[in-house]
Amino acid sequence: MRNVTRQDRFSNDENCLAVDTPHEGDVRIARIVNMLCALALTLTVGAAQAGSAVRNPLEKAAADVAAATAKYRASLERVLSAYERELARHQEMAELRQDLYERGVLSRREFEEGQKAYVESQRNVEDTRKAIADTDRMLLEANVAESLARLTPLSRGGYEETPGLVRFGGTAPWSLAQGTQGLERFFQARFGRPLPVSAYGQTPLHDRMGFDHRNALDVAIHPDSPEGRALMEYLRSQGIPFISAWGRIPGAASGAHIHVGQPSPRMTARP
Repeated sequence: MRNVTRQDRFSNDENCLAVDTPHEGDVRIARIVNMLCALALTLTVGAAQAGSAVRNPLEKAAADVAAATAKYRASLERVLSAYERELARHQEMAELRQDLYERGVLSRREFEEGQKAYVESQRNVEDTRKAIADTDRMLLEANVAESLARLTPLSRGGYEETPGLVRFGGTAPWSLAQGTQGLERFFQARFGRPLPVSAYGQTPLHDRMGFDHRNALDVAIHPDSPEGRALMEYLRSQGIPFISAWGRIPGAASGAHIHVGQPSPRMTARP
């Protein structure tokens, strides 16, 4: 079987995002990020037009970004399958290679080259899985952007629940530094485990997407789960603003989360 290298390419057709490697795929992710950032810059203006009978062009743009990201994710899944097959082959050969080396049949150089290939195949799988997880988060952001493009901004204390998206405008001041401990105490007392924070303040992903997340945190629980519902009820009772989202990602739910704090305003996009 031909070894799958990091230079292999996978593509469906000219309309599908081609995939080189998780590292080269960063370039493609960056392009999608730039599209999302440009979209976010005009969401506030576009929201006022959401009631138009004609489909909001911002909504269409967000839908196009989501579709492109979904195609990219599907391509990554094919890359991952190839890398996993290669890793399984190396795992099967590991014991045989060790035995041959100990019996003097395999030279030290050949043994070390085999071990190096095994480590490389592990890294390929790990990098691709991470790329898929990052893409899931980006796909959710695109889906949220599509939803927000159809909605008007919430007033103070406003609450809205739509399929895949729950918003609360909040009635009390929110501070990341002062408010997080209260959330952690509530969750620990209610569920007997730490609050699963996936993003505390600004993160590299928010930097790349150009969003100011310095006064917000993301909680990695599904909003429609018992924990998610309980947390949203607590946030509303405390007047704390939040956005809960779970995207249309077939076979994946890693992007679903509860964003605590006001919607992240846009900063200058970074390359």
